[in-house]
Amino acid sequence: MRVENRTPYQIFLDDLLEKREWEVEFGKYIETIRVYVPPLKDWRVIIRPLRGKKPFFGFFSPKDKSILIAINPKNEYPLKVAIPIGTEPIDATRYRYIGEVVEFKSPNELARFIFLHEFSHLLDYLRGYSIRVKQTRANRFALKHFKGDKP
Repeated sequence: MRVENRTPYQIFLDDLLEKREWEVEFGKYIETIRVYVPPLKDWRVIIRPLRGKKPFFGFFSPKDKSILIAINPKNEYPLKVAIPIGTEPIDATRYRYIGEVVEFKSPNELARFIFLHEFSHLLDYLRGYSIRVKQTRANRFALKHFKGDKP
């Protein structure tokens, strides 16, 4: 993967891009398995500024072979964000998200987290899984590796 950083921030993803073995959730009972990733030479990571009020945005596009990371330049750090990591039922037809508050100390930390979330979708895609509606699982993947892999 190659990184196209269109922001004034120094973003360090090399250690994540070079990693070939990842632990991912598998199955309904959240077991973990190891997944091996081949070099993704024709993929790219685009990091750009984000306009508007949202602090960040991420998008995975298998069609374009890209991961987009957008960071709002108006963010003030440390930035605290509630990240949904699961759900619990309210009643028979409704549920609510269970979240964890994460503090990002810099644009680099935020970009690494967004990359890991979107990379989780890429791993699903490479394994032939549906990439739809797996946001909380992608967040758990990102949190696990973000906390364990900080440079």
